[in-house]
Amino acid sequence: MIKICKVNPIILKTNELENLFLTNKKIVNKYGHLDNLNTINRYKDLFLASFIENDNELFIVENSSIILGIITFTKSSDWNGKDRYKLTISLCGSIIDESILNPINQLIQNKLDKYGEIAVVSYNNELDELIKKYVNKVNLRCNYYTLKKADIDINLLNKYIKEYEVINKDLSIKFTDSISEEYIEQYCELFTETMKDMTDVKENGYEQYIITPEKQRQINNSFILRNISHYCYMIFNPRNEMVAKSNVSVNNTDPRFPYQFMIGVKRGYRGRNLGKWLYASMYKRLFENVDFEQVLVSHHPENKPAINISEWIGYKFSYLETTHTLYK
Repeated sequence: MIKICKVNPIILKTNELENLFLTNKKIVNKYGHLDNLNTINRYKDLFLASFIENDNELFIVENSSIILGIITFTKSSDWNGKDRYKLTISLCGSIIDESILNPINQLIQNKLDKYGEIAVVSYNNELDELIKKYVNKVNLRCNYYTLKKADIDINLLNKYIKEYEVINKDLSIKFTDSISEEYIEQYCELFTETMKDMTDVKENGYEQYIITPEKQRQINNSFILRNISHYCYMIFNPRNEMVAKSNVSVNNTDPRFPYQFMIGVKRGYRGRNLGKWLYASMYKRLFENVDFEQVLVSHHPENKPAINISEWIGYKFSYLETTHTLYK
């Protein structure tokens, strides 16, 4: 009989820890997640430790001591600082039938009865039929893509950079590893403007991310405390107005998996290959200065312009992640 059991990381036996770690490996391989918890000590110290002395809960889906999946229940903040409870469901196998869905459904109902509203994160639409039984809204739907360092052609990037500099000679491109006071207001304004054009807004539960200079200063301070560099390329017109930007965060403590986020081009400057100019410049810098394995980026499945640019540089699709908000 398949059941869901809560895990207490403090009292895990050695064999139980090893089984959890191996299950995580299966999940990574199934969905194509980044393997950032690639040793049992990292799994213990970076993942399991987050379920000690707080409200976070860890569950396993098991059948006769065989682990079929891992479920986490965490309290976190959304983009705009609003607290929410999030249930993330990762299953090992490809066969997902009623025997697995029934105990998951019971766990969802229990959490809804207690909190009234929860977010549920699932992958590759595998729980859609279950989620449809509830009153729900899609908050976020993201295709995740990865780019291996070995797949970057640095000679082609150099070629493209020279070409785009020539055809956009009225514009200038600048690099920074932190959003300084000199650029912070323009950066936030362009961020907000381009967010409004994202296909994410079509989802019925979408909540716009509001970025302000004060919030960006908080992000800057957080990056410093966590030893993260914020790589940003910005393009300016002759009036020194920011018209495009691209961002990558690099964890200097563990630089294996940088994260590309929020490329945006002002409406009047689209169609001039500025996105490719930004990407070529960014990945040349990463290639030459960061000892990384793969870069991660996410796009809404219908954001074809952004997907096309990512695939142009060499990104390959890994998995779809969907966040639903469920209501009692």
